[in-house]
Amino acid sequence: MTVQAPKAAPRFKMPKETLRFVLLCIQALIFIAPLYWMLITAFKTDGDAIAQPVQWFPKNPTLENFDIILNTPDANILRWAWNSVFTSVAYTAAHLLVACLTAYPFARMQFKGKEQWFWFILASMMVPGIVILIPSYIMMIQFNWIDSYHVMIWPGVANVFGVFMMRQFFSSIPLELEEAARLDGANSLIIFFRIILPLSVPALVTLGVFSFLGAWNNYLWPQFMVHGDMLTLPVGIGNFTMRYGIEYGKLMAGATLTAIPVLIVYVFAQKYIEQGMTLTGLKE
Repeated sequence: MTVQAPKAAPRFKMPKETLRFVLLCIQALIFIAPLYWMLITAFKTDGDAIAQPVQWFPKNPTLENFDIILNTPDANILRWAWNSVFTSVAYTAAHLLVACLTAYPFARMQFKGKEQWFWFILASMMVPGIVILIPSYIMMIQFNWIDSYHVMIWPGVANVFGVFMMRQFFSSIPLELEEAARLDGANSLIIFFRIILPLSVPALVTLGVFSFLGAWNNYLWPQFMVHGDMLTLPVGIGNFTMRYGIEYGKLMAGATLTAIPVLIVYVFAQKYIEQGMTLTGLKE
């Protein structure tokens, strides 16, 4: 008589789609948690903001923090907001133009030392911005750009990341389109503006959003370069809320006001951002 060995219990194996969904939910919570904390703290009193145990929902919701920021004469919110909007839009437009004009020759044209120049430009990304802050400040003084819109727009328009991103996208556009245009008598400038740029709308919108967000959220550079009514919204609100110490309710209310335009831009440009990030990586 043979004795059969007991069958092993079947192992539980989570489907890949379920595992992916769980991981995405965890990632979403990690990203949403700071935003949620910022929002609820903006409606708390100063005492509730630092109360123990932590209040995950304000017990006494109040709009006092927003009222102080928006109505205090020392907080020139409208001027700071205008400075942020104007400099961010102007910087984004200038950066897109410079990045595209620089990336096109590296992607489409042949010239001596092309690869070496491209890698030399990329190498500049390895230099931390804080290292050149003091030399840049001295240069801005010599240009007489301190406390002006020039200092907020022009120094950063030649951002290397934009050149790299647009070069990758331009390289993915079929050469046959450009060759057909040349057979019709189009020169490089006409091809660039009438063929390459219209096909690059997703990448342009993606880079434009990144550039706008970077300019809008920039804190260190305007902190040194502009003062008073020339401050941008993040710096102005940050300085105002920390004049007499850190008041977390007012600080988070200011951060909420600062984040609203950024969220609006991202919501409307989300479709193009996804297309641009996908298509940019098609070809190395």
